[in-house]
Amino acid sequence: MARFGRKGQGAMEYLMTYSWAILVVMLVGIVMWQMGLFSMGSGTLTSTGFGKIKPQLAATKLSTDGFFLATFSNGAGTTAIVDLINVTDTQKSNNNNCVNKSVQTILPGENFQATCKLDGYPGKQGDVYIAQVTIGYNITIGGQVSTHKDTGTIRGQLEAV
Repeated sequence: MARFGRKGQGAMEYLMTYSWAILVVMLVGIVMWQMGLFSMGSGTLTSTGFGKIKPQLAATKLSTDGFFLATFSNGAGTTAIVDLINVTDTQKSNNNNCVNKSVQTILPGENFQATCKLDGYPGKQGDVYIAQVTIGYNITIGGQVSTHKDTGTIRGQLEAV
């Protein structure tokens, strides 16, 4: 007949003997996590996506009051008529959305500034934002007008006003 109590007793003795060490390691880990030692360094401004209209990251920012300012470059190879800029930060809320419908004519290779204001933006300086940006534009090639939308993501830290 096998005795079942020996393994359970060994486990209990282990916990009773080393539980203080396990607790200390857990507390040190929690303190280090709260201090931000495991942070992946979110200070880098990056972008993904975007087809022909590309952001110039050095001239792009989202401030703590929700003001989005970005410089984009026309890489379409022809004149583009930009008629829509839509910015959404789903990191904070799905309702943080702004639309700028002012029309701008941009020659090939030229830069243009896009602005947009996210009303009631709940961010503070240093918070990470992830902005979904959609740029609507028209180009004319061979007398034919075609409508396009370039969509991408810009990620960075909120800046002071």
